[in-house]
Amino acid sequence: MSLGIAFKAFFAALGNNETSAQIDRILAGERLGSDDAGKAISQRETQVVQTIPGRDSAVTLLATLQRESRLVDLIHEDLEQYSDAQVGAAARPCLQQCAGVLKRLLGLAPLLDASEGQTVDVPSDASPTRYQWIGEGTAASGKLVHHGWQANKLELPKWTGDVDDVNVIAPAQVQSA
Repeated sequence: MSLGIAFKAFFAALGNNETSAQIDRILAGERLGSDDAGKAISQRETQVVQTIPGRDSAVTLLATLQRESRLVDLIHEDLEQYSDAQVGAAARPCLQQCAGVLKRLLGLAPLLDASEGQTVDVPSDASPTRYQWIGEGTAASGKLVHHGWQANKLELPKWTGDVDDVNVIAPAQVQSA
C-alpha cells in the first residue's frame, strides 16, 4: 500500500508545483490545514497528470541479477558445447550470487520453518496461495514436500535511466579498437 501512495504522491508532485510544495511540507513534519487539503483535492480532481512510463520492477530485478551474477548470460549460453562439470563450475558462483541478490533485495526466506519430510499442521482456513495439497484429499496435517518461499521486503535499486531504456536489462559492451 505504501508503494502505491508513494507513486501517487510522486506523480502528483511532478505535475503541480503547489502539490509538490505541500508534500514537501508534510515530509518536513508540518501539518496541512483543512484549507490546504481542500485545495490539494480540488486541484488533483481537475488536473490531468501526464504519467511518464516507469521501469517495471521485474525488469529492475532481472537487470540486477544480470549485473551482479550474469544470470541472463548463463541462461542463454549454448550449454551443449560444455561438459556437465564445466556447466556446474560456471553455474555454482552464478547461483550463489543470485541467492545473495534475492535475499538482499527481497528478504527471500522459506515460507515454513520445517524440513522436507516433516509433518506440518495446515490450518483449516489456510490460503491456497500459502499451502498446496499434493495428491488426493486434504487433511489437518501432512508431510512437507517443499517449504515454499516468501519475500519479506522489497528493496529494488532505483532506476533513473531514460524512458527509451526502460526495458534494457544489460548494456551492450563495446571495446575500443
